[in-house]
Amino acid sequence: MSLLKVKHVSRHFGGNRAVDDVSFELKSGELLALIGPNGAGKSTLFNMLGGQLPATSGSVLFYGKELLGLPSHRIAHLGIGRSFQIAATFASLTVVENVQAALLSARRQIWSFWKQARSLHVDDAMSLLEQVGMHEQAFRPCSELAYGDVKRVELAMSLAGEPRLLLMDEPTAGMAPSERVSLIKLVRSLVEEREMAVLFTEHSMDVVFGYADRIIVLARGKLIAEGQADYIRAHPEVQSVYFGKGRTFDTGGDANVPEEGEPAGGTQLPEESESARDVRPVVVPTAQPGQDTPLLAVRGLNAWYGAAHILHDVSFNVGRGEVLALVGRNGAGKSTTLKALMGLVADRRGDIQFMGKSLAHCKPFEAARRGLGYVPEDRRIFTGLTVQENLMAGQQPPRVWPDGASVPYWSLDEVFTLFPALASMRGRQAGMMSGGEQQMLTVARTLMGNPYLLLLDEPSEGVAPIIVEHMVEMILMLKQKGTSLLLCEQNLHFAALVADRACVLEKGLVRYTGPMQALAQDHDLRQQYLSL
Repeated sequence: MSLLKVKHVSRHFGGNRAVDDVSFELKSGELLALIGPNGAGKSTLFNMLGGQLPATSGSVLFYGKELLGLPSHRIAHLGIGRSFQIAATFASLTVVENVQAALLSARRQIWSFWKQARSLHVDDAMSLLEQVGMHEQAFRPCSELAYGDVKRVELAMSLAGEPRLLLMDEPTAGMAPSERVSLIKLVRSLVEEREMAVLFTEHSMDVVFGYADRIIVLARGKLIAEGQADYIRAHPEVQSVYFGKGRTFDTGGDANVPEEGEPAGGTQLPEESESARDVRPVVVPTAQPGQDTPLLAVRGLNAWYGAAHILHDVSFNVGRGEVLALVGRNGAGKSTTLKALMGLVADRRGDIQFMGKSLAHCKPFEAARRGLGYVPEDRRIFTGLTVQENLMAGQQPPRVWPDGASVPYWSLDEVFTLFPALASMRGRQAGMMSGGEQQMLTVARTLMGNPYLLLLDEPSEGVAPIIVEHMVEMILMLKQKGTSLLLCEQNLHFAALVADRACVLEKGLVRYTGPMQALAQDHDLRQQYLSL
């Protein structure tokens, strides 16, 4: 007997059919993967199953009981757990307090006259945290965690209600490959031990192909394919709309990196558009970096969150027209480094020289005006504004280098050419976009600032493989035109396609700086510092 039966479910937003007549079944003990391009309708379908969004039509039966029309808390109490694409935790609470809150909700304990909430179910909360590998960080505030660790906390919270069905929206987002494998193995063991079922969305193909019992594929709201890994991998329509050339992901084996001398990406770079050549640039008064002077020079950078010392004397350079990949395990300090450069960490010390001038005391908007562009991992879009309004909010005057060379200029036309999906949504509210579409919007909005140096925090996270390939082309084009990039990236295959050099962080310390190819091809080095 099927645990879950989804029959002809649809959801329309005006004339947009986000989910269009989708049907499938899920049995106990089964791990079912739901994949598809960004905007395919995956999160919309999840929101209907979880009660966060009403369906336009159809039926969803859970052990024979109709779910459509029930509020989300009733669905949760029936035994359906949920984790979200953007992790939903209480940032101001500690890790263990988040799980305690979930246990109190699952056990319907609203208040007690005699006891404080933080004293209840501590042992049960710690047990759940141990299952997901977060017990050592139990008393840290969630606001201080790396995003991948936040996802682990959310998994522990979703297990608090002892669900029979778990809906997981991109559960391994923000995790290194070994961490992804560890987590999905844990989920697999939970499925077997608890005789539960899991329906999950995922863009990491090593997880999907390696651990899903079956795979269903959505595109433009319709189910286009269903079957096991080999069938899905070879399906021509899935390849066309989702996998692309498949160069930015791997399903096993060693790092998939370009050979020495092979052009990364192997794609034809677009010509500079006519509109970009017609714009009269404004010269930004900055110092001319000499031949031996890096565009960005970081020396002895330290950063703290409260009493927690996160970065320890971090030092590195980024040259003009260079791509430097900042890599390391979750919690190594990669995102903190980018935030410290932008002035988003209140307690930072050290020397940061950009274009020959210090950023040490600059506020974020001052760093942006100087030509430092930042794409945060958590997107930070204006959800109440349209796509076009978000893009215009990031627009800055065109720039040139002190030697007279033009910095790549980005107008709306250039951005919409680079991301055609955004062009078709220019009038849509950003809050109505999928997570991957929001990621594209964040990158595009930062490009509208015409930066000299672009800081990218996990640019490939949460987007379809075909879009990741598109980002490879974008980065190579920017690099070819002289723009520099500093990127934090868990996807080593992606980083190896675009980066010249790598800087490895471990617990806030620089452990390796050198050629990207050397890191990608050195198994012992990757195993030691990246668990790859």
